[in-house]
Amino acid sequence: MIVTLLLLGHALLLATAGTAALRRAGWPSRAPRLAIAAWLGMSASIVGSLILAGLNATTAATRAGVAPGRCYGPVHWPCAPDAFSEMGVLAATGAVAALAVTARVTWCLIAEFRTAARERGLRLDALALVGRADTRLGVTVVDHATAAAYCVPGRRGRIVVTSGALAALDDAQLTAVLAHERAHLRQRHHLALTASQALVRAFGPLPPFTTAREQLAFLVELAADDAAAKRSGRLTVAESLLTLSGTVPAGTPVPVLAAGGSATGARARRLIAGTRPLGPVRTLLGFAVAAAVLTAPLAAAGPVLTTAVACCGSSSAAGHVLCTPICPGQAA
Repeated sequence: MIVTLLLLGHALLLATAGTAALRRAGWPSRAPRLAIAAWLGMSASIVGSLILAGLNATTAATRAGVAPGRCYGPVHWPCAPDAFSEMGVLAATGAVAALAVTARVTWCLIAEFRTAARERGLRLDALALVGRADTRLGVTVVDHATAAAYCVPGRRGRIVVTSGALAALDDAQLTAVLAHERAHLRQRHHLALTASQALVRAFGPLPPFTTAREQLAFLVELAADDAAAKRSGRLTVAESLLTLSGTVPAGTPVPVLAAGGSATGARARRLIAGTRPLGPVRTLLGFAVAAAVLTAPLAAAGPVLTTAVACCGSSSAAGHVLCTPICPGQAA
């Protein structure tokens, strides 16, 4: 049960101290793409730890002979009883919890991605009726007085610019805005946002997931700003952000990414002041840490669960130490 406790502790640590530390950290504004990976990795690690903890508890209880779990294959754990003990009930609870979390997260992910895809498809069909293609810019122009630009992501992704934005932006600013929106499409930011929304849908208002959703909405804009700044310069991007409205036209769908979207003022101040990137070594180290956090639960529980499966399915695993039953009154 030690591995189970470690997994639960890992999830609790990430959900509390990890979330608070990453939210207060100053480096995400210097490396937004790394921060996006960190938030996604931490969220996935929390969910994975909970699922693996339940599975590991059941496996350990079955092997120790406190829960029914005979394998009807060539190799058995003969000490596993045919009826539940008190500890067996706890082990069964772990199995049910693991199954419930897995089913809930999977259903919410599928539902959220299907909903977003359906809404994007409807809006793209509507744009075909109310918008006109500008082949020179490679965008769809919508007649509207509001100065706004946004992209509808997905396989048929499209950048939309209002006539008000075309009138308000000069050529350099318009180039910066289009570079910002193309960065959203190229880096597939909508996938990160949809996944974070699905976890909020699955777990409700739990701080680790609501905070991740809020931070990701801001970080994807910083990442797109940086991509645009490489092409057009920081000050030009800042000017274009301040020129655009903070909102998109009325009736615009939710699954869009607008250049004048989240925290426009803060983003403009960041661009004007300038930020020093973390550098390749620190960035690489950061991605390595994020990968370690993501894979730590599997590294802890993987060997036990893999061997358990092997014990139930192959006679060649009979000699493995984990396939030997630990029955009361028997030596390990």
